[in-house]
Amino acid sequence: MASHALFEALGVDYKLVEIDLSKGEQKTADYLAINPNGKVPTLVHRFQGQEQVVYESAAILLYLLDQYPESGLAPGMNSAKRGPYYQYLFWMSSTLQEAANRWAHPEFYIEATRCTNPEESLALIVEKARQELKRCWQMLDDGLAKQGPWLLGDDLTGADFHLFMIAYWSRRYASRAQDFPALKAHIKAMLELDSIQSMMRQEGLTFQLD
Repeated sequence: MASHALFEALGVDYKLVEIDLSKGEQKTADYLAINPNGKVPTLVHRFQGQEQVVYESAAILLYLLDQYPESGLAPGMNSAKRGPYYQYLFWMSSTLQEAANRWAHPEFYIEATRCTNPEESLALIVEKARQELKRCWQMLDDGLAKQGPWLLGDDLTGADFHLFMIAYWSRRYASRAQDFPALKAHIKAMLELDSIQSMMRQEGLTFQLD
């Protein structure tokens, strides 16, 4: 989702290949030969007779924007903003998304055979994940309220695309990004971008801010 929108923002040629998770296509031998982690997305970059495979959304984002520094969607290597740019991307991947995963898939975090009360354990994991999501959203909301409109102030970057992706996922969470005022304003601003609108049309997505 974030990578797709960035391709639209960059205006470069690309081919989008849909992987149907409901059919387990991410676990087929052909896909695992490309991405042994068995998840989406995966970038296959062919250039100058070479082929480079990159997976993990944040890694793809970093790699992609480093190929097009003229886009201005990533701080320059010598920019003071490069540090916060890395910080937000790694923090969202390791902390915010981890909480989201625990909320959405608590069954991955327990061994039912070792639990005396699996349902109670699942409920506890979900509640702790909700609390962590709320904490993370509040941190982001405070930061945007202080220095917005974008995560790095006046500069729209790939980190904002990554945040939009997780905010979109959170529509069904017990703690949603859109329920925080500065985050809601950020989502609205992202939804006004041509690249986001194009990506969402192609993927058949909508984002209702109720």
